[in-house]
Amino acid sequence: GTATKVLWGESESERQVAVGVEYLDEQGQVQTAMTRKEVILSAGALRTPPILEASGVGDKDRLMGLGIETRIDLPGVGENLQDQPNVPLLYTGTLNVSGTSPYATFVTASQLFGDDFEDIAAATLASIPAWAESIASSSSNNLNSSAIRQILTLQHTLIFKSNVTIAEILTTASGTTLLSAFWLLLPFSRGSVHLSSTNVNDINAPSINPNFFQVDFDLQTEMAIGRLAQVFWEQGPAKSLNPVPIPARALESNATDAEWTAFIQESFGPNYHPIGTASMMARELGGVVDSRLKVYGTENVRVVDASVIPLQVSGHLTATLYAVAQRAADIILKEQA
Repeated sequence: GTATKVLWGESESERQVAVGVEYLDEQGQVQTAMTRKEVILSAGALRTPPILEASGVGDKDRLMGLGIETRIDLPGVGENLQDQPNVPLLYTGTLNVSGTSPYATFVTASQLFGDDFEDIAAATLASIPAWAESIASSSSNNLNSSAIRQILTLQHTLIFKSNVTIAEILTTASGTTLLSAFWLLLPFSRGSVHLSSTNVNDINAPSINPNFFQVDFDLQTEMAIGRLAQVFWEQGPAKSLNPVPIPARALESNATDAEWTAFIQESFGPNYHPIGTASMMARELGGVVDSRLKVYGTENVRVVDASVIPLQVSGHLTATLYAVAQRAADIILKEQA
């Protein structure tokens, strides 16, 4: 079935106690499942926030607008959405194969920006306060700009001091088609996902705003990654495959910044790595769960999925989610021993 909301019982403390969940069965009828211990939400970064909001957990003004009684005022629910913008470069070539395994390249900021690295690091650091204000404004100030500034500064440190990888280029071939898909791993832009209505069937149709390229640095970085991917096909062994850009799916090597910008904005899509919408952070920073994965203000509701990850990872989510699940299991077993 499809979970629709958490059911609450009476509590002797200020914290809410979950007693079960409502869900839709295969016939679309609302059913109830009761709990003896706790409720664990693992609906994913795009589904967990709407379930929490339908349960009365979220920004009180948003809940009031939907006609939902506020159980816990938690403005961070559904905010801080981060995904990676994926752009494909497509060519035709003389290679004719049934298919190849994808080959991935991971790139750091120093490798990507080269001699401009220090200047770009300084410029982005100086821009963080303005970015934080923009993100706070787009969240209807559910997120505090000072808190966002702390988070973005940490991200800047990871990129420009710890030199973590910030880009992935995935290359493969099939038939005579040559592909390099590329994306920024650590975007500064932030979006949101929220419950769209109180109609129980709309739990599967939330309002999603990924807000790609809200921060211009993300677009400029995506452009630099694309140019690097393009170089691969223009030199070395790949050049011998005689790659020819497919119109509207790749660019000529002398393309201008304006042409790259238009191409990216017309071609990009989500990378399907959404995270951050019920972040494990301090409540005053916009966090939704604590270090034990419990939703703030509850006795027995946890979130165990990608929504608790507050910052994007330099790679794919699967291994990280295995680790989150393993850690959650350890915490729960220890508490219930």
